[in-house]
Amino acid sequence: MIGLIAMLLATLPAAPGQAAPSAAAQPSIFDKAVNAPGIGWNPYGPNQTARQVPATDVPGGAAVQIKVARAGANPWDSGVTYPTVKPIAAGDTMLVMVFLRAPDATDAAPVTIPVGMGGSEPPYTPIATEPVRVGSTWKRYYVTGVANQAYAAGKANISVQLAGAKQVIEVGPAFLLDLGPGFDRSKLPHN
Repeated sequence: MIGLIAMLLATLPAAPGQAAPSAAAQPSIFDKAVNAPGIGWNPYGPNQTARQVPATDVPGGAAVQIKVARAGANPWDSGVTYPTVKPIAAGDTMLVMVFLRAPDATDAAPVTIPVGMGGSEPPYTPIATEPVRVGSTWKRYYVTGVANQAYAAGKANISVQLAGAKQVIEVGPAFLLDLGPGFDRSKLPHN
């Protein structure tokens, strides 16, 4: 986990108008996380089963495997969500980083699934959603956006929508980082 934190900190530039902190004064990535980083996924919806599985190639060594028995009418009919534990202010720049893999996929035929963040209650107002192409090996995926409204702690989440097809997806550790207002999204990692 320490290596992952160092990697994330290295990819985040200083906030506008601030000098980069020295290595000794470097803040913890957990200061910017609005979720409890790990594998706190909550499966939902019909036609899916979920279980924790070992995942030696990701920080923490565990993941949640979701088997979708058949496609739903909408991609969001089943999937997994990861709740926030801190509030998000309107205008804040947000970054999702999640480890994913599709063990039955191939490099020639990855699966495409929507990953996003937004409200956890109706009308489920999105902050951002992006389709990502997931292969058979573990990889980090990123989604960025700007919150167009404030969310109280627990009223927003990360979402991975899985009802688009019959498939097996493994979701590993995830971070939802609040980088504050006015952050230059072009400096953030992307897929």
